[in-house]
Amino acid sequence: MVMSAPEVPHSFPTVDAVNTPQPLHNHDLRTVVEHAQDQLMQLVRERQQIAQRIAILKRTIKGVVFLNGEQLLRAPNNGANQERKRGPTNACRLVLTRADTSLSAQDISAILKEEFPDLFRRPGNQYASLVTILNRLVEYGEADTFLRNGSRFWKRQQLVDRRSA
Repeated sequence: MVMSAPEVPHSFPTVDAVNTPQPLHNHDLRTVVEHAQDQLMQLVRERQQIAQRIAILKRTIKGVVFLNGEQLLRAPNNGANQERKRGPTNACRLVLTRADTSLSAQDISAILKEEFPDLFRRPGNQYASLVTILNRLVEYGEADTFLRNGSRFWKRQQLVDRRSA
């Protein structure tokens, strides 16, 4: 997006006749930073709303398919769709959905290692990857996280359909 001069006053230092740069005023810089921060916060809110809408739609589709059969689903175009279904994010969703209580990352990791031993096949810090996935599920509105006795726990979020309220 190109910003016009009135939106960003004094966006670049000016040079006078003897080529000495004139400093930007702190007020001008503060205005630019505040405007950028406002835009960033708005975009983050929009991203969260979109992620929540996606999660609701996915759950709706799964529920309708569960009630009415698999024939409602479109045939997958390639094997990539099936591969994603077996990935670590969906495994985390499954573990959180089946859990009756909140779980720590260590609990989730132990369950994943037991039930999906080949899930984290690639070398690297699997625990850090797991925590990243869990935090993304929170961002998507699919899970909640909280601290208890200094430890972080996750629980599958139970969304209420606001249309029926």
